[in-house]
Amino acid sequence: MEEYREIVSDILTTAGGAEAWIEMNLSGYLTERCTGCGADEDADGIAPALQWLTDHAATCTTRL
Repeated sequence: MEEYREIVSDILTTAGGAEAWIEMNLSGYLTERCTGCGADEDADGIAPALQWLTDHAATCTTRL
């Protein structure tokens, strides 16, 4: 069974045309996600996660 996660940021379109966003699970842990490169990484906090999101959306050219 997959854990429940809710999107807590805007969904940004990446340079390659995929989508990236930040999710939070029921325990409050944040995850950085991208449908292009397949990123599914833990985040250290909301500010670093949002910085990752804007940087990643601008530079990720992968589209799966």
